[in-house]
Amino acid sequence: MTVNVRGLAGWALIVGTIVAAVGYLAANLLAPGSGDEVFRYQNWPLFEGIALVGDVVIALGLPVILTFAGRAPKLHVVGYVGIFAALVMLNVGEGTTEAFVKPYLAGHGGIPAQEPPGFAVFEGVALLALVVGSVCLGIAVLRARTLPWWIGVALIVSCLLGALGLPGAWFLVPDGVFFAALFAIGIFALRGRPDRIREAAFPAASSS
Repeated sequence: MTVNVRGLAGWALIVGTIVAAVGYLAANLLAPGSGDEVFRYQNWPLFEGIALVGDVVIALGLPVILTFAGRAPKLHVVGYVGIFAALVMLNVGEGTTEAFVKPYLAGHGGIPAQEPPGFAVFEGVALLALVVGSVCLGIAVLRARTLPWWIGVALIVSCLLGALGLPGAWFLVPDGVFFAALFAIGIFALRGRPDRIREAAFPAASSS
């Protein structure tokens, strides 16, 4: 029996983005209060834990991005590495602290006002990886033309929206756009070979 690795990776992106989005939305929209108060919400660890599971599943399916490299293989590799690094460092690494460590501290003396030494550097590197990865992958998608152009635009726009620092619950919009782009890549990974996807997305270019 043969295993369709590409199909499994596509399903991982689809399922992972849905699970992660649901977890983040539930945690941030249902938690009362703001700031450190949200960590006292009894269901915060549950919802954030659900989001973490989704992030891990996304990481498992992320390599399918490289199968769409086409005419931009180097940009695809840079984009993949940047997004993977940011996903592991921010969503999984820092996300674990947000989900379990901070709620514990909030109920046992409070969360320290000062961050641990070196954490700002760690976060800065992760954010840089996210920016470079999203922009490079977005450009790669536009150049390779093996996926619809709007996926590349969505990846770049998610990065720009994140840089704006949207207020309140609006800060979830960049993540939503980013997850939507990965979800779409998972859908197209299930549809078949990149050349066939290109023919469907760019009929004029394919016939020329």
